[in-house]
Amino acid sequence: MAWGRRRSATLSPAEIERAWRRGLCAAVAGDWPVTETWLERIVEADSDDMDAYHALGRLYRQQGAIGRAIRMHQNLLLRVDLPSPLRAEAMFELARDFEEGGFSERAAATFQELLEEHPRHVEALRRVIPLLMEQREHARALALIRKLRRGSPDEAAHLEIEVLLSRAKSCADEGDLDGARQSVKRCLRRDKACARAWSMLGEIEAERGKTSRALDAWRRAALADPERARDLYPKLDASFAARGKGGEYESFLREILSRRPDDLIARIALARALASRGEAKAAIGELRVGVEVAPEDLQIRVELGRRLLASDQEGEALKAYSSLLEQIEGDGAGGEKTS
Repeated sequence: MAWGRRRSATLSPAEIERAWRRGLCAAVAGDWPVTETWLERIVEADSDDMDAYHALGRLYRQQGAIGRAIRMHQNLLLRVDLPSPLRAEAMFELARDFEEGGFSERAAATFQELLEEHPRHVEALRRVIPLLMEQREHARALALIRKLRRGSPDEAAHLEIEVLLSRAKSCADEGDLDGARQSVKRCLRRDKACARAWSMLGEIEAERGKTSRALDAWRRAALADPERARDLYPKLDASFAARGKGGEYESFLREILSRRPDDLIARIALARALASRGEAKAAIGELRVGVEVAPEDLQIRVELGRRLLASDQEGEALKAYSSLLEQIEGDGAGGEKTS
């Protein structure tokens, strides 16, 4: 279908209005081929109807016809009489076409061209910054974040952290540990509780041979995020042990549990640390507390069974696993009926 500017006499204003209604009904019913047909008829009748034009382009994009959407918006941008607001809308839609089609560089370039004319286009800023981050254009992304901060400060703060962490990773991958550390430190000035930043800082400091600083960073990360702590506990355990301070690792885990009594990941880590020092009874006691705190959690029950078996308490282990099997059976029966 050619998208030149023309007005056809095939549809009267009343017929165009009826086409809109029928297209809307088809869209509500999810009948996209029929919706497309009615939108095409409207555009053919009056290509100055930008609402129909963009609705059709978005429909093409939604249905995966990216090439058709791109050609449609490119042809629209060739029109010299297009007012600035409509040109901006067409350029934004073209950038979205490129983005949806996986042409990230062309999408980023089109968004940036739009921003040259409309520097405070919030949605364009919101979409181009992650694209620039993917392309490792971190300096440019950070410059645009400053503009986004005026219209959407919370989102700008979130994106700034993402860009800084991305830049830190890129620097680390290239062997620029000082640059990586600088980016992470800047991130932590924005958010002192960012567990990903503390974790990354620990890796950087460890690579620089600064084991004490690495240990401190990993401690902060574990305190900030229970899930991230799961992967950090072995590193913390090894770091404390390498410095001859295994007892401090146990104290640290108890500090976490004093703050988060229901942190089962920390409780399992503590039980394993106790077991490794031969304190099997204390380890089992910690796991029993975990079962009391979260009786429905399978992981803590499995860990308790393992520790009981390792301590030659087969009878107690059998009770623990019997209870575990009952829970699993109960969970399975809850979603289906047996015949």
